[in-house]
Amino acid sequence: MVTIKKASELTGVPEHTLRAWERRYSLLAPSRTASGYRIYDDEALARISAMHELVQAGWAPRAAAVEVAHRPHSDDARVDPIAELLAAAVDLDASAVARVVEERFAHTGFETVVDRWLLPAMHRIGLEWAEGTVSVAAEHLVSNVVMRRLSAAYEAVGRGQSGRPVLIGAPPGVDHQIGLMAFAVAARRAGLPTIYLGSQVPLPAWREAATRSGAWVAVTTVPRSRDVARARRVVECLGEERLPVWVGGKYQHLVAEPSRRLGHSIATAAATLAAQAIGPEPADA
Repeated sequence: MVTIKKASELTGVPEHTLRAWERRYSLLAPSRTASGYRIYDDEALARISAMHELVQAGWAPRAAAVEVAHRPHSDDARVDPIAELLAAAVDLDASAVARVVEERFAHTGFETVVDRWLLPAMHRIGLEWAEGTVSVAAEHLVSNVVMRRLSAAYEAVGRGQSGRPVLIGAPPGVDHQIGLMAFAVAARRAGLPTIYLGSQVPLPAWREAATRSGAWVAVTTVPRSRDVARARRVVECLGEERLPVWVGGKYQHLVAEPSRRLGHSIATAAATLAAQAIGPEPADA
């Protein structure tokens, strides 16, 4: 259960729009605290995300509300989707892993799936791997299936966005990129042009990309504590190019200024960056 403020952060839909959808289309019926504050459950968040996707795709709000109202959104209470993913991974059942992942993305908005299921699921798989209950092969299987799904979503958004791009990549020596790719998809969905550089991007490559692309900002990640120094070197390198760097990941708070923190919600991070987007670079004189 989350407040309207948190619901807005998770879905990327402004609070005033949530109130309007509730009032005009009866799409939402949030419960209330004793003080009268709206509270949204997972069902409501799923409806908000589905409505948001349709409206962004060009549907009229009233038609989108009718469509969403006829869709099933409740998860089967008997199934823990993370446990189901774990079981498929342990069995090295690639088809089952792909099915679980696809089912999650098919029934809920992208950002909601990432923030409320995918990233927590990957974190849990990492913990199970550390404890020896999930093998290296199983962890790699899940990661590869997820990356293929995210890459498909990234390409599906297309490259039609105008303006100066956002550079997105991992520091040298950092392989973890599921969070980065998920952010890249969310950024494109928020209207930002992006250049995804991938994992283990050497400092000279960061510098070249910054110079050649005309990017206005870069995004990198700090998934482990030992990656802090690597991220700092990216910040220092791009500082020489006068390119601001925003940092995500579990240990983002350990990277000093002038870097800026993206926070831990993909939806909020993409919306925050989109709100600050810089338009096309002026033509040379």
